[in-house]
Amino acid sequence: MFKANYDESLVPEYILPDPLVSNDGSPVSTPAEWRDKRRAEVLALFETYVYGKTPERVIDTRVVTLAEADSCGGKAKRKEVRIYFTEDDSRPYLDLLVYIPEATGGPAPGFIGLNFQGNHSVTEESDVIVSDEWMRLKGIGVVGNRATEEA
Repeated sequence: MFKANYDESLVPEYILPDPLVSNDGSPVSTPAEWRDKRRAEVLALFETYVYGKTPERVIDTRVVTLAEADSCGGKAKRKEVRIYFTEDDSRPYLDLLVYIPEATGGPAPGFIGLNFQGNHSVTEESDVIVSDEWMRLKGIGVVGNRATEEA
């Protein structure tokens, strides 16, 4: 049976692959080289060593906007959306906190940061929805494994 390791000193030495060097050793120096070659190689590494295979069947998702507000002094729009992975409102679902720059006029780069404390824990904006999900960690604003307004 798999036993989790919580002691960093027991982790063997390892070398992470350079994201800007292709499997054949050639450097990635343009966005096209990344898009056309290296991106697929990096995704394959994540599939093999981290997340596992992506489901082959199409999953019907549904996105519902929970809240929307101006943010960052008017420089961005903040949206809280819930992505359902079933046809009804049952689980599983994923709550995303999205900041969209106002000045781009089109597509903008994105960053996804996953956490186990709820989206309210990554911003000081008090009007972000406080998660009602079970919280493993006890700490500031977590009472009975549930987040409170103090979180």
